Amino acid sequence: MNRPTLSGESRQKGKFHITISQTAAARKHFRILAALKKDMMAAARTVAESEMTTLAEFRLSIVTMSDAELLAMNRSALGHDWFTDIITFEIERSKTALEAEIYLSVDRALANAKRYRQSPKLELLHLVIHGILHLGGYEDKSSKGKKQMRARERLHLVRFRP
Repeated sequence: MNRPTLSGESRQKGKFHITISQTAAARKHFRILAALKKDMMAAARTVAESEMTTLAEFRLSIVTMSDAELLAMNRSALGHDWFTDIITFEIERSKTALEAEIYLSVDRALANAKRYRQSPKLELLHLVIHGILHLGGYEDKSSKGKKQMRARERLHLVRFRP
């Protein structure tokens, strides 16, 4: 099976450039270690390959932040005055290329992990998958959209369960 690489090395299916970073505030709450970073990149790549098959190039930046930082972004960029676990921005898209950014709240991820009795790692992977599905055209505003989104999330998330 041909898999795009994260380093930008070219293969038949295309180039994937994925970066993951953390703000200092997010690092205080939960540090993304190398193994988790690798899994987050793999989840992003796998879902993008599966859901957006026409992409020859995919540039994605994933940034983990604190609740306060993501709330400030939610207010300034979207005009929403509430906490959220993820914000996804499509920067530029063509038929064969996509550049996007995903911002995750580590505080929300940790709270969700506790609430749903799963590991923080699995919850962060869930959020990455959720963000990529939004980029792939899935929405979760309607009940039908939510059902479709949840089904696709489960399909992809099962690959990363221990």
